[in-house]
Amino acid sequence: MRHQRNTYGVLAILLLVVAVLAACGKNDISPSTSGTAQSSVSPSSAPSESGSEAEGDTRVYKDGLGREVVIPAHPQRVITSQYLPQMIALDVKPVGAASHLLTSFVSIKDQIGGIEDVGPANELNLEKALTLEPDLIIVAEWNEDKLDQISKIAPTVVVRWEGKDPFQHLQDVADLLGKTEAAEQWTQAFHKKSEEARVKLAEFVKDGETFGAVVIGGYEKGQLRVYGPGNVGYTLFETLRFPMTDYVKEEWEKGNNSQGLSISMEKLPEFASADRLFLVKFGNDPDFVNEIEKSRLWKDLPAVKNDKVYVVDDKLWFSYDIMSFSAQLEDAVRLLSN
Repeated sequence: MRHQRNTYGVLAILLLVVAVLAACGKNDISPSTSGTAQSSVSPSSAPSESGSEAEGDTRVYKDGLGREVVIPAHPQRVITSQYLPQMIALDVKPVGAASHLLTSFVSIKDQIGGIEDVGPANELNLEKALTLEPDLIIVAEWNEDKLDQISKIAPTVVVRWEGKDPFQHLQDVADLLGKTEAAEQWTQAFHKKSEEARVKLAEFVKDGETFGAVVIGGYEKGQLRVYGPGNVGYTLFETLRFPMTDYVKEEWEKGNNSQGLSISMEKLPEFASADRLFLVKFGNDPDFVNEIEKSRLWKDLPAVKNDKVYVVDDKLWFSYDIMSFSAQLEDAVRLLSN
């Protein structure tokens, strides 16, 4: 009987130990893992920029077409058909980019080495893209008809281009890549740089001096255009806040100006009468450029007479993105402070 009682006692102690251990284990279970299992797809809010999530984490992103796409929380191998300058600004270098992105942007030409060419933006080379093993592909709305094919390679999201300015493009790409803090830092630094430029140029540009942006050549033969605060005129009229002439301002505000205001040579006195002119000359129509510059209408313009015409690089000044804006600002300071 004594031996049997000892056996019962040992069993009781063992059961007590097991119960205590089980209770401890229960207390160690975190709230996120209790109840139902936690999904590997996180909410559509942007991920942390600290990189604390595991490399394999994903989240749901609602793109520019309203599609909900499961994407990596921290993509490592990105292909883009449109947003290369924005990615470079965020210190994210894609593995592949559309052809035009690798040849059109003077502002980032020294930062794109090693990025593979994946063909035209509207007809991506899918075989080449596949060999790059991307984990995310970023396209614009003009790739919509090819989304089914592209999405077979990697999660593909549409970031809308139309109807948004370059700073919104930067923010949208930053939201997608989990780089919102980097975008904010870049924007703040740009605003500071702009303010410093305005202060510096106040020493060289008289208060009230008007500016104009004239483009000769471009999309078609015999084309002559002027710009307000869009495209080639953005840095002059938005960043540096120089005034345009009243006539150009009135005409610009009427709209229908996405490709500038097309004018005839006879209209130069009305549209190009500013004190200073920034001039873009496209090389595709040299005869027309020569005709304009030799005309009496051109030679009689105030800026021409006073030697205040600044010929600028078409690839730099005709690029509509934040990295180009930064480089245009530096170029304007250099030209106007001499």
